[in-house]
Amino acid sequence: MQSSPDMIPANVQDAIDRIPPEAWPLIDITAKITVAVALVWIFLALVAWWRRRAYNLTVASTAKRNKDAQPDFLTVDKKAREEAIARGAAHEAELTERERIEALAASSGLAKGSHFARLAALLMSLFTLACSIMGVVGNVGAMEKSVQNLTASGKIQYIISQHPIATVIIVLVIGYNVYHYFQHRKWEEA
Repeated sequence: MQSSPDMIPANVQDAIDRIPPEAWPLIDITAKITVAVALVWIFLALVAWWRRRAYNLTVASTAKRNKDAQPDFLTVDKKAREEAIARGAAHEAELTERERIEALAASSGLAKGSHFARLAALLMSLFTLACSIMGVVGNVGAMEKSVQNLTASGKIQYIISQHPIATVIIVLVIGYNVYHYFQHRKWEEA
């Protein structure tokens, strides 16, 4: 059953109207803070990505290096072997410099700010979601007749219809953090 703001029973609207006027500024402020923090997080993530791309850097966790690698020849050509070792040493120096730059970028305020903004966006999204659900569910006692007519999915649809932009941002932030958690988790093999 689809519910739209026009299909909401009068009792539900009355219960929503009973929410103290002092609470609405808090709800609006938390929604605006969530949007602002999410935008800052996205901006910092894009700047970090553009910076890595501009310097042709890879993420430190994906780079691999084998310091014990030696050229392997079937027949030893000492001159070619020495040249290959020299090229390897030059490449090693380049990798060391690249790792130093990556470590500097990872420890910069940009990376820390991006991490903090992502966590703040997640917390604000969870807080806003909890406030929305508590606001709707908390008024169940005041609207007993409407509860019988309006299902849980109808309540959620009402929240989504009243706050579509905030709902989309909340879902995206929570979804990204769940994805990020499982993608960057170091799983132990059984």
